Amino acid sequence: MDFPPFARTNRTLYLLSSVRKFNRPNSFLTGPRKVSVPVLCFVAKGKALLRLNDIVHHAEAHQLLYLAPGTTIEAAAQSSELVYFVILVRTVTAARRGGCWTFVDAPSASVLPLAPGHVHIGNAGQVLRRIEELYAASKNEAGMRCPDPDLLLQSFLDRILQGLPQSQAETAASGGIDLCIAYMREHFHEKITREALADIAKLTPNAFCRSFKRATGMSQTEYLNRIRIERAKERLSPGVSVKEVAVSVGYGSEYYFSRIFKETVGLSPTLFIKRERLNVATASRLGFQDNLSSIGLEAAAAIDCYRLPGMDDTEYGQRLLSQLEQLRLVKPDLIIADFYHQSVYESLKQIAPTLVVKHHLDWRATHLEIAKLVGREQEAVQTFKQLEERTADARGRLRRTMERASVTVMQVLAKRVRLQGTVNHPLNELLYEELGLKPGNAVPRNKMRDEWLPEELPKLDSGHLLVIKNGSQPEVEALLGHLQQWHRRDPIRKGLRTHFIPNWLVMSWTPPGRNRIIDEIVDLLTWDSGRGLA
Repeated sequence: MDFPPFARTNRTLYLLSSVRKFNRPNSFLTGPRKVSVPVLCFVAKGKALLRLNDIVHHAEAHQLLYLAPGTTIEAAAQSSELVYFVILVRTVTAARRGGCWTFVDAPSASVLPLAPGHVHIGNAGQVLRRIEELYAASKNEAGMRCPDPDLLLQSFLDRILQGLPQSQAETAASGGIDLCIAYMREHFHEKITREALADIAKLTPNAFCRSFKRATGMSQTEYLNRIRIERAKERLSPGVSVKEVAVSVGYGSEYYFSRIFKETVGLSPTLFIKRERLNVATASRLGFQDNLSSIGLEAAAAIDCYRLPGMDDTEYGQRLLSQLEQLRLVKPDLIIADFYHQSVYESLKQIAPTLVVKHHLDWRATHLEIAKLVGREQEAVQTFKQLEERTADARGRLRRTMERASVTVMQVLAKRVRLQGTVNHPLNELLYEELGLKPGNAVPRNKMRDEWLPEELPKLDSGHLLVIKNGSQPEVEALLGHLQQWHRRDPIRKGLRTHFIPNWLVMSWTPPGRNRIIDEIVDLLTWDSGRGLA
């Protein structure tokens, strides 16, 4: 076997180790796993949330992602069905010795000439066809004559590399950043200098810093701290000295370690060790107390300091003081707050250490983050599985009874009306994606919601109208009365089956809330008759 002239030196070849196809349900969730070989992942259907080395990526249908060796990955499905292909690549080094070629496995840190994360592809349909061809060739279950899988892989990679934008090609060409990441993960407990990493990447220190930030979204110091803190979380336990753990992961100062740990995790190392036995309170508009109860932990107190529309300063001030006093009485070790309570953070932290959970459109990510804070990740995974089974059962019942009936969710505010859309909110995705209900004609497609003045509201050609009253202010009641009169006069709206419902928008963020919504929607929509606007 001989090589063309350009290959008459040491050369890394990319061979197919395996290609697999997966079909996952919406409850699919995987904990941290470390990639040991180059991996390509193509999403054929659905969408998922990925955390690659502490950087969050949103993966959607017809996207290709590259995972370099040493990458730590966590994944959670964000659609009712997730279909994807995983291509594992084996790297081999070919070397010419005395006129003969020899082949040996390349080091495990060998990488593809691609930037980690999303990979630019041109025609997604063509890419999918090539991957399906590669998958069929690797299986070859019928023993038919098929193209060589390794040649198909090489052709596939050539196509991908040729289609890269110049800026991405330049980033990918370095490849040294991935080697640096692998080195940092292996030697995190040692002193690692910028100059040493730049030398590994074969870049000047300044060029290395720019390239690293561009590839990962953070500085090499921030990235190394993330690695060290993850290792520290594995080692912190009752009876273990915080100082010993700090030293074991590369920190000479216990104080500095504690500061970085709290900035990264949200808890001090001491609280993290005791997290399963903490007296926890919640300050949440989104029902964080229900997240806790679903994983077997009752909140010591649950307050909601959200300022409702139309609430004046005096009324809100009294409400806030009353809510804060509830927290003081229970003397919590930790307060878990949502982003609605960011404005009262200073008041909360005077009562107890307070963590404001980052807001996610995916309720599962929020639920899992809360579970991690109290050391109950496995319980959270179990709630996902139970809810998936409950949703699947309800979807089957609704399919048999609803047929073509459609659903519209309306929220009545003081002066406007909101119509919920089909995406970007846990309630929208539960109704229209997971339960498979048909949206009414005025339901915004591919949007969270639309807001209308009452006189501009479009005709609601829908089988069922679900109405949420936002508060009990006189303006809300007046607008609702106006809609009732207008509803009786309109022959199209008159045929609607209208139901007043609790605030499903808030309930949809927690497992207990979603279970209650499922029960109520099945009861409402499987009755032969509905309640009309009185």
